[in-house]
Amino acid sequence: MRATRLASLSLMGTLAVAAACGPARATNEPNESGVSRQGGAFILEGAALQDGAGSVLAAMAGKVPNFRMQRNSGRCPIITLRNHVSFQGVVSPHVYVDGTRATDTCILQSLRTLDVERVEVYAQGFTTRPGYGTHAHGLILVFMRSG
Repeated sequence: MRATRLASLSLMGTLAVAAACGPARATNEPNESGVSRQGGAFILEGAALQDGAGSVLAAMAGKVPNFRMQRNSGRCPIITLRNHVSFQGVVSPHVYVDGTRATDTCILQSLRTLDVERVEVYAQGFTTRPGYGTHAHGLILVFMRSG
């Protein structure tokens, strides 16, 4: 009896995790802020970036779900894409600009939205795009306009 109950509790736990982590509904249609979701990423392009001539960081704020930013004077902003992490250390996502990894999140303050074609935000920290690493605190991929 005990083994059967343990097996059914284990199965229910597995199903709950699968339901919570199951594949997200892919949609190419942007939400009200101009952000679309594709392949596990939140995509900012077009109207989501062109609503002002500000920085990429400013364009992301308020548009990417669960995006939180903490500014510290004299330091790069601390960006959180998922739940807040309670331990000290690096919690910001890795940032890539045209395939090259940036050393910190300060680059997002200096990039103008007018120069950017597309921003992909992977809160879970992995992408199927070749050439990009994974990171537990997420990935932000910035693609610049050419020419």
